[in-house]
Order: sequence, then C-alpha cells, then structure tokens
Amino acid sequence: MRRDYREDIDWLRAIAVLAVVAFHNLEPPANFGGFVGVDIFFVISGYLITGVIQSEVAAGTFSFARFYERRVRRLLPALYAMVALTAIPSFHYLLTSERADFFLSVVSVITFTSNFFFWFQTGYFGHAAVEKPLLHTWSLAVEEQFYLVLPILLWGVLRLSRGHRLVLPAVLGALGLASFTLSIWLMGSDRSANAFFMSPPRAWEFLAGGLLAVQGFPVLRHALAQGIVRGIALALLAIPIFSLRPGPGFPGFNALTPCLGAALFIWSGIGVPTQERSWYSPLAAARFVGQISYSLYLWHWPLFAFARFSKSSLVLETSDKIALFGLTLGLSYLSWRFVEQPFRGKSLARTRRDAFRIAALASVLLLAGSAAGLLLSQTPSGADLFALKIEVYNGYDRRVPYREGSCFAPASGRFDDACLGFASGKAHVLLWGDSFAAQYVHGLAGMTDPQATNILQATEPACMPTFNAAAQGNASCRSFAAQMDAFFAKHKPDHVILSADWLEYARPPRFDGMIADLRQTIAKLGDLGIPVTLLGPAVQFKARLPSMLMRAHLRQVEARSDDFVLPDIFALDQNMQAALPASNEFSYVSVLAAVCSARQCPLTIDGGIPLSFDHAHLTAEGSSYVMGRLAPLLGLNSSFRGDAERRTRNLEIPDSR
Repeated sequence: MRRDYREDIDWLRAIAVLAVVAFHNLEPPANFGGFVGVDIFFVISGYLITGVIQSEVAAGTFSFARFYERRVRRLLPALYAMVALTAIPSFHYLLTSERADFFLSVVSVITFTSNFFFWFQTGYFGHAAVEKPLLHTWSLAVEEQFYLVLPILLWGVLRLSRGHRLVLPAVLGALGLASFTLSIWLMGSDRSANAFFMSPPRAWEFLAGGLLAVQGFPVLRHALAQGIVRGIALALLAIPIFSLRPGPGFPGFNALTPCLGAALFIWSGIGVPTQERSWYSPLAAARFVGQISYSLYLWHWPLFAFARFSKSSLVLETSDKIALFGLTLGLSYLSWRFVEQPFRGKSLARTRRDAFRIAALASVLLLAGSAAGLLLSQTPSGADLFALKIEVYNGYDRRVPYREGSCFAPASGRFDDACLGFASGKAHVLLWGDSFAAQYVHGLAGMTDPQATNILQATEPACMPTFNAAAQGNASCRSFAAQMDAFFAKHKPDHVILSADWLEYARPPRFDGMIADLRQTIAKLGDLGIPVTLLGPAVQFKARLPSMLMRAHLRQVEARSDDFVLPDIFALDQNMQAALPASNEFSYVSVLAAVCSARQCPLTIDGGIPLSFDHAHLTAEGSSYVMGRLAPLLGLNSSFRGDAERRTRNLEIPDSR
C-alpha cells in the first residue's frame, strides 16, 4: 500500500489541536469538551503507525531500528527544545517546591512516564492542573508506551498469520474491545483517573485507528458516500467538543463519540487525492495548522501557564489570550520550521547513528540539568518562607471539617442516622446541598449549642438541593433527590438551610430553570410547615486562593480583593435575591453582604489562614469566620454562641527589600 500524503489528516489534526488549545487556554463555558482533541490524535496515530508498519512488513523492509529512528526524529527534538526553554522561566515564576516538582516532571517527560507522574500528583481537570507547566506531556507518554508495544505486536501477528488477512483485524479488534472494557470497568469503579492517564485503558483509541489501516478494510469509492460520511464525522466531532463537560465522567463511553468521529473522518478520505490549493484557501490554512500541530500542542500549555503566573489573579484577560495565541502560533511555526523539519528531513543528524547519539546526549544533559535544578530547589529562600506556610493549604484535607465519606459524599451512597437522625429535646437544623453546603457545617456546629441544637447534614458533590430528580445531572444526584424526598415524607426538621454552588447551576441558559426548581422545593417544604433559609452565592475567587496569595508574595505585590474575587458572584446574588422573594416560611440570606463589606471580601483570617483552600471551598477557620457573620441572620440566634464579629485582616506582605 502506497502511503501518499493525506491533506485531510492535517485538517483533522488542526481540529484536534485547536480544540485542545481552546479548552486549556481560552476558558470556554463549562460545557466545552475540547480536551477530546487528544483522543482524536490517538486515533490518527494508530492509523498512521499501523499503516506504515503493515506496509513495510508486507514489503519485507520493516526494521525496528528504522521505526524508532522515525519516532526519535519526529518527537524528541521539538519536545526537548520546549522542555529546555521552559526550565528558564521556572526559576523566576515558580516557588521552590514547585520548581522541585517541575524538574521531577522533566525527568518523567524524558523517560516517557509523565502520565504516571501526573496521575499520582493531580487530576487533569482539577484547579491545580493549571499550575503544572508540563502536564500536557502525559499524552506523549501514553503514545510512546503504545509505540513500544504496537510494532512488536504487528510484526508478530503478521509473521504468524501467514497471509490470512482476517487474523490481524481480529487481534486488533479483540485487544481494542478488551481495552475499552477495562476503561469502562475503571470508570464504573470510581477510578476515572486510571482510565484517563494509563495506557491500557486508552489503547482502544489507537487500535480503532489501526483497524482502518488494515489491508482489506472497505474503502468508500463514491464521492457522495465520502461526503456523507465526512459530514457525519464532523457532527460526531462537534458534539463532544461543544457540549461535553470536563470531569470524572471521561473517558469511558464519552470517549466513543470523538473517536468514532475521527475514525469516520479518516475513512472518508482513504484514496482521495490531495488537491493543489491557494495559500488563501481556508483549507490550506487548516492544513498549515495541522502541519505545526505537534509544536503547537507542545508550546501552548507552558506559555499560557507562565503567563498566568505573571498575573496576581492567575487569570488572563481577553487581550492577553489573543496575544498569547498569536505568540504560540509564531513560536510553533519556528519550532516546526527550524527544529522539527531539519531532524525529520535529515539535514541535521544525517544518519541513524547520529540521531540516536544526539537523542541520548540530549537526554543525559536534560537529566543532569534536572538533577541540578532539584539540588537548587531543596532549600527555601527567605522570600519562600511565607509562601511555604500558605502552600500547605493547596493540599488541604477537608475530610474532617466537611464530614466527607459520611454526611458529605457518603461512601455507601446513603445518609445514615449519624447525618439525619433526630434527637429528642433538641431543635433540628438541616444543612442540605452540595460541597458549598458541606463547607458550612464546621462553622455551624461551632456556633450552636449542642445541648439545644442537632445539626443534620445531607450534602452530595455537584448536586443541587432540589426535589426535581429529573433536573439532576447524574445518577447519584437523582438518588440524592429521591432520598431527601423520602426523608421529608417522614421527618420534619425545625429549619432547613439550602446552600450550593449557585454560580455553576445558574450558568446560561440555566438560571430560570434553577430558580423554578428552587421555588418548587421551597414551596413543598413550606407546605410541610418547615422554615427554609437559602444562603446566596459564596465567596469565589478567580483561581485557587492559596496559589494567588503565594504568587502575590513571590512578586511582592499587594493582595487585593478586587484582583482576586470573581466579580460574577455579586450580580448573581442580586438576581437570586430578586427572583426568590421572602415569605413567612422562607428567607434569603446574602453571604456576600454579610462577609464582603463594600464588595471587599476577606482573603485571610486568624493571622494569615486563607479563607478558602481552593477557588471557593472554605477552610475550617474560614467556615467558622463566615458562619460567625451569618449566625445573627439565620433566625437561630438563641442556639448560637461565640463572637459573631470575629475580626479579619487581609494579607500583609512584609517588605523584604
């Protein structure tokens, strides 16, 4: 089979890389799945590599040395150049411990184990992920691990099959099915991070592309059929890119649609000749982006990561993003033109021995540089000492103050008597909601008299406190709504406090639906004679508060509420208050009005403890502080104790000049 250049595969690469760049750097709406671009790349890689190996084995020219020489020339020069240049700003923008993690990640990149490294460190969709300049290299590690196995597999199967054409697709299909089954099993057993980062549960995506390259796979001959299939493929790609929500529900079944779309796109172009195009053609522009897609993928993440580090809020403005995208395109072109092309075209490293020698030498130099960087990052400097105290909160353990595993995200999936059990002779106050409700339980317990008040807690992650089970986004939320409906059918607490991440549930165009669900729930509780208080939007920050405080201290700039607090919460607070008028059985309490005087929210309390340990969730001390401010407004004053006027102060950065 002659492997002619396929322009349409560069178009597909362009779709994939632009989707990834948009997801990582342009901060699109929550329902945007640009991260599936990586899955598209996996399908493309499987198709191209399988086709090359199969054709060379059939021609009797296959060589493992030649295969890995091509991989070295294709992947390592641009990757190593990016890693080496990225190390330079790490000494200016990263804290001591972050530099240590950075140089450890460099080692994992060189050894193609970064998927393991970042799997152990952080979730791909977590807020801390944006603080890892080399996080995106996990996918390259998965590819390289696949390349270690696939040539041996294909060579062995083709040699043993003795010309039987059905053997290879049967083996690839069986292995792909086993890999997909493993992925689904991991997702079902709450190990989505394993399914995301590890090679075996991702192998089916490569193998799906590989099946297309098997000799004898049906080819579309009719132009109309090719056009129809390509249209279906584009629709299948667009659906997850523009609607899939990031989080633990990926990959699993959610990865099927983009992989099927990529496979159909490739299939529709088999045998279609590449046409000459003007440079002004949009398809020529797409081809160009596809050609530089590898360098574009390599450079987009660290450039935007370090740009965020230069901002006090760790958030980029629109003008910043546009300028950075232009810079990324320019740098990616230079990398493709002066790094990728010379090595692939053999104008540099003319022989195979030269290629392997240069790769080995570069690997040794980068490992030596990483070792030196680790040594220089062992002892914190004077400027780091304050930041190190704050940094502890980036790894904050919320299990005890949130009662996680029992009354927040119960391991059994149901709330027992420890969470919802009544006690005779006490007032029963129920805190109902998601993690934004669980964050208040520590402060509420500290402000009430346990002899007079029994605090009940029913909190489930990412689940709005509503009886409308159909509106809940997943099975656990529907089960949660049904359990609470059954609870109120048998129990009548003296007061119910509703709290949740209203900003998330009110994202356009969902505000009216959220309000309708809340009104229905409040009305039902009112009919039961149960007073309800809804706590408005919580204080939310533009990024992880501890990280922002560390950056401010490192750069010796003032930590200001205006720079740190997410402004959207104030408008939402006003809109919710207007949409949920008070009544005899219902009251709306503005958390922001109680905590943020003149829209100036506290950043730290009690001698420098961050109010939140991430972008919004309160520390135990933050919970006590906020609930102290809310206590007089909840109508439970007789059961509260403690000082509701606990003082706070914003972070004061000492002058270290």
